Amino acid sequence: MTFLEDLLNDLPELVGRMRHHDVRHVSLKNGTGALALTLSENAGQTPPAHPVAPPAKAENTPVPSPEMGVFRSNGLGENHPVRSGEIVGFVEAGPLRLPVTATADGTLGPALIGDGCVVGYHDVLFRIHPDG
Repeated sequence: MTFLEDLLNDLPELVGRMRHHDVRHVSLKNGTGALALTLSENAGQTPPAHPVAPPAKAENTPVPSPEMGVFRSNGLGENHPVRSGEIVGFVEAGPLRLPVTATADGTLGPALIGDGCVVGYHDVLFRIHPDG
């Protein structure tokens, strides 16, 4: 196995230890590769809601990852109609399986990340195209 493959296999344990010791950033490297991890302040928690006016219908609304981890498809295909809040995929972060939810009503675009790929916090996983 390569350095990166070993790290990815140990990622859930590493993230758990980082959270336990309140470490927010770590960089690891050797002669063949490097990896930098940064955890969000509210890792694994829903950020607090801020009262704002609903946005006007926007073109190609992004659907971000809720956490860093491994992306898992929900099996929804491109051009699938979605409603805001509908689960369109998951991100596995250690033992957690966090839902990825649609951020607007519309039509789901293609997955921008392959099933089983590592994603970062707030990486864009899909785009939603407005209907009409």
